[in-house]
Amino acid sequence: MLREPEQTDELRRLAVQLALQLPVSIKDARRVLELTTECLDGFLIDQAEAGSATARARRLWRRPRSIVVNATPVPPQPSVFAVFLCCLGALALAAALGAASIRLVGFGAVGLNMLAIMMIALLFGRGAALASSGLAYALTTWAVMPPAWVLDWPTPHELCGAGMYALTALIVPWIHARREPLREASLRAAARPLRVLLRRAA
Repeated sequence: MLREPEQTDELRRLAVQLALQLPVSIKDARRVLELTTECLDGFLIDQAEAGSATARARRLWRRPRSIVVNATPVPPQPSVFAVFLCCLGALALAAALGAASIRLVGFGAVGLNMLAIMMIALLFGRGAALASSGLAYALTTWAVMPPAWVLDWPTPHELCGAGMYALTALIVPWIHARREPLREASLRAAARPLRVLLRRAA
């Protein structure tokens, strides 16, 4: 049977002694009080059951506590076929827009392919972007650049476009992986001439 503790001077003195022994950290002190409360809830029993209370106290302190880990679920990896279809769709759209741009204004296919490769690099990484750069070169050379649907030697313009595709596939994932340090370095580099101009203006 639980006993209701009486608010006496003796209990207040014991409470003060307990408070003086608490850790300096407020967080640790609250944790100690919580553990003390748990013990008192289970051990405030009659004197006749003191022996069993001691045994239960030993079992309580030796019992391992379960650790709950809030693990973030890992998203499933997409299949290679699904990535290939996404890349092929982006390149096909860029090729169609590039063909329309060449017919209307005479240029624009290379820029649209670079935009598609940049999107693929940000979404699927460097490997997919490099594979897409080769596919974009073959698709643009064969189906977009005039004369279309004719296999011939690549022109300097087409070779330059292939180099730009590969460069985009390499640089964009590298910048994306290091965007925070590069952003801070760019801001520091831009702030130096600004400070010089402000000093000269003053």
